[in-house]
Parts: sequence; C-alpha cells; structure tokens
Amino acid sequence: MAQNGAEALPETDEHGLLRTLVHAAYWLDDGLQAHMQRHAGVSLPRAQSMAMIYLTEGVDRPSDLAVKLDVSKQAAQQVLKELKAKGIIDVQPDPENGRQKRVSLTAYGRQLRGIAQQGLFNLEAELNRRIGTRNLVGLRRALDADWGQPPRAD
Repeated sequence: MAQNGAEALPETDEHGLLRTLVHAAYWLDDGLQAHMQRHAGVSLPRAQSMAMIYLTEGVDRPSDLAVKLDVSKQAAQQVLKELKAKGIIDVQPDPENGRQKRVSLTAYGRQLRGIAQQGLFNLEAELNRRIGTRNLVGLRRALDADWGQPPRAD
C-alpha cells in the first residue's frame, strides 16, 4: 500500500504511461489510415485526422476546434483549409454571429465519415481479438473515467 491508501503502482518500463498512450493512439490512427486508403483511396495526415474526429462530434467553429486540438487558431485554420481543398468540409459564415464561421462536412466528407466509422469498428474488434474483451473493457473504463483537471505546478 502507498502512503495515502492507494495501491502501489506496478513496475513499468522507463517510458511510462504517456509513451504507451501515444503508441496506442498512433496504432489506432495508423490502422484507420490504412483502412481509409484501402476503402476510400484517401488517408489524412494526423492533424487532419484529429480535426475530423472533433468535427464529426459536432465541433463546428474553427476557434472551438483550435481549443480541442490545443493549437493556435492559425494552425486550426490551416488544417481546415487543407480539408476544404480536399472537398471534405465546407466553411460558411455563422448565421448567429457574422464574425464567426461554421464548419460542416460535405457529402464527400459524410461518405468518408461512414467509411472511417466502419474502420474504427473493425479496429476495435481486432483489438478485442488481440487483447481480449476483459482488457478492452478495462481499457475503455479507465480512459473514460473522470480524471479531473491536470495537477497544477506547485
């Protein structure tokens, strides 16, 4: 037992949790990109892929996308410009606020979203096969738990 009543941490490699989580995210993204290339003839760079995740979850303002991606507004604008050039999104003035823009998926973008959703379903099924249902459920439970705000520097 640790001092505050929590269990002692198990032995880990020198890379720690951050490396493991990044590796897992890249495994999923690489698998998704391979699926998209195979079934849609297109794959997206990671920044565009991450933007698509938030866009399909309903984040539709460039400024909100910048916050979600933890990048500057200019960087978010560049990603959106690239997605627009590929015909995946459309950017229009916000009817409720003329100084804002709204992002929406084009018909092609919605088609890609469906292909991506199938790919993610397939990846999760493959992960379930590889690590087992109990581990996958535990992983999802741990990642979905409310971790609270990150600790502040003292």
